[in-house]
Amino acid sequence: MPGVGGLCFPADPDLPATKANPIWLPQFNPATLIITPAPPCFTDCLDLQPGALPAASAINAGGMHVHLTDSDGIHRLWFPEGDAPLKAAVLIPLDAHLAERLQSLQRWHRWLSEQPSGALPRGQRFSPYRIHRFSLMLRAWDGVSKGASRQDVASVLLNPALKKLRSLDWKNAAERRRLHRLLKAAQHLIKDGYRRLLKPDSK
Repeated sequence: MPGVGGLCFPADPDLPATKANPIWLPQFNPATLIITPAPPCFTDCLDLQPGALPAASAINAGGMHVHLTDSDGIHRLWFPEGDAPLKAAVLIPLDAHLAERLQSLQRWHRWLSEQPSGALPRGQRFSPYRIHRFSLMLRAWDGVSKGASRQDVASVLLNPALKKLRSLDWKNAAERRRLHRLLKAAQHLIKDGYRRLLKPDSK
């Protein structure tokens, strides 16, 4: 794990979030598969050694959390019993995100079978537009938090011509309303709304 000043992080804080792949608590991320020992009578289950998996990242805290990558996307696994070898079963909580959990299980099963895993479930993917909007939200929030005027922030992020507007024209500018919406959304995400990004809306 990367470290700064003697502190370790489950993801490199210097990497963009889209590349760092931080490890989330399993209860917040339905993409995480919970791998447990199979009941004793299931003798034909897969033998797994969690510590021997080709992990892109792993952390031992509250069990063992592992990220596996392939060309089709990441696989997130949690071994509540730690890194001890086991006959593997998968625990699937019967909650509102059953469909996403089953999709993640099917992807990982294909990976185990040396087949193409397939694309990540739609709820785990962000379009370039959404990534760009998240970036605007956080940059706008950082700018205003550091004391920059909203007009200056909007001129940097949205339209350079805004910097020269008179106060009256700025008050009536569409970009002013757009910046307000970005800041409001950023405040919600920073508070605790970011967790909803891990869980697609249930139908």
